[in-house]
Amino acid sequence: MPTLKVKKIDIDVEKPFALINSQTLEEVKIKHSTNVKVKSEKSEIMCEVFSTTDLILPGYVGLSKESASQLHVKEEKKVNVFVRRRPVSLEHVKQKREGHVWKENEIRTIVNDICSNNYTDLEISMFTLAQYYMGLSMDEIQYLTTSMAEFGITLDFDEPVYDKHSIGGIPGNKVSLVIVPTVAAAGLLIPKTSSRAITSPSGTADTMEVLCDVNFSSDEILEIAPKTRGMLVWGGTLDLSPLDEIVIHRVEQPLGIDPHSQMLASIFSKKVSTGVDYLVLDIPTGEGTKMPTKDDAIDYAHEATELGRRLGIQIEAALSYGEQPLGKAIGPALEAREALNVISGKGPTSVFEKSAELSGILFEMAGLAQPGQGASLAADYINKGKTKEKMEEIIGVQGGDANVTADDIAVGQFTESIKAPKDGYIIKLSNDAIKKIAKAAGTPKHKEAGIYLHKKIGDFCREGEELMTIYSNSEGRLTEALNLSANLNPYILEGMIIKRIKSGP
Repeated sequence: MPTLKVKKIDIDVEKPFALINSQTLEEVKIKHSTNVKVKSEKSEIMCEVFSTTDLILPGYVGLSKESASQLHVKEEKKVNVFVRRRPVSLEHVKQKREGHVWKENEIRTIVNDICSNNYTDLEISMFTLAQYYMGLSMDEIQYLTTSMAEFGITLDFDEPVYDKHSIGGIPGNKVSLVIVPTVAAAGLLIPKTSSRAITSPSGTADTMEVLCDVNFSSDEILEIAPKTRGMLVWGGTLDLSPLDEIVIHRVEQPLGIDPHSQMLASIFSKKVSTGVDYLVLDIPTGEGTKMPTKDDAIDYAHEATELGRRLGIQIEAALSYGEQPLGKAIGPALEAREALNVISGKGPTSVFEKSAELSGILFEMAGLAQPGQGASLAADYINKGKTKEKMEEIIGVQGGDANVTADDIAVGQFTESIKAPKDGYIIKLSNDAIKKIAKAAGTPKHKEAGIYLHKKIGDFCREGEELMTIYSNSEGRLTEALNLSANLNPYILEGMIIKRIKSGP
């Protein structure tokens, strides 16, 4: 096993690399582009080998600063470098392509190998695509869920924990920023951990990060949440479900896919890890969502509630309207603005109503409201300023400005509006097109980027009237988004008379 000295290289790349002198590679019989393990006393990572004749001296391995940090090593410290052996569990992944049903121990082995960094990105893609195309049984999903939770940390609050989760897929779904403070204001414990965006322009963590810090340790959450009764944090730093973050970052985000089984396991492994007892599950349905039809959504709801039953979590699934984006703001900063407006009594009715309905379901599950009365109670909390007061407390304790207003939030400096080509009613507003245009503008990476929708389905507009405004912090990205909008035509307009048909002669 070759031992080499570390040389840090100031370069920012997503995939770990090991830059080694060609002479050294020849001596240790490692080839260019081979996947190797680099192991220190405290940790190990997998890297792809690159050969050099000048940049690195013989006997050294060049690593990025991030890789050196993961290994807990300084320059000149020695590490072991050895060729990675293909994990045995990869055979189980290959068998799934032939219709093999995974056993519990096989799934646990796969999860362990991925979490131990024994899989390459390509092999993780094989695992994800096997689920995408072959599907998993409910038993397999249960095994995957418990295995994912098993390899992460667990939060124990020693009291009932409430949560809301949306399966995503609909742009502008910023309701968690209204629901969490509403539920917390009622005294229920709702320490919400969220993912960053996978296929949407902004995830809850992306939006909340505009207002305050979302990176907290498990000890900090266990200390803060019982006092504030609510938090909105990113789950990625917590190691609640390590496999989930690996799959999201290295496969699902680049490929833009979110397999059905992985989606369920992702959701529920984190709920198990955070000790959730009561969950309202938002399932947007409609064209351009993850559940295009009502039947799709109902089937998914039954699977989710069954999985929850097996895991000891009480669930109520809510099928929600998803034929168009929720609210008018798309993108982290714009959505943060809109959420603050809603809790201040100025936001779109659709965001207010959905937030109240979902909060109300949790109130009913907790026994704070009679069946059918929860939404009314939640609306009172929002209208009377209790939600706003609690949100200010949460923002403050998470390191933000508790007095922040919507007007304080900066958005992209480069803007241009798309205007109506004719008079007419909006009969369609494409979720897919809006997501793609927002991504071209820079979301979710560039938080100031996004789209503001001036018109939505059912609205009437005059020729030349603004339909939507695109925001970006780059002229190049704005131009790209405008060109994409021209090709995708996110809006469809029609007059009151759609088509005239005459009788024959």
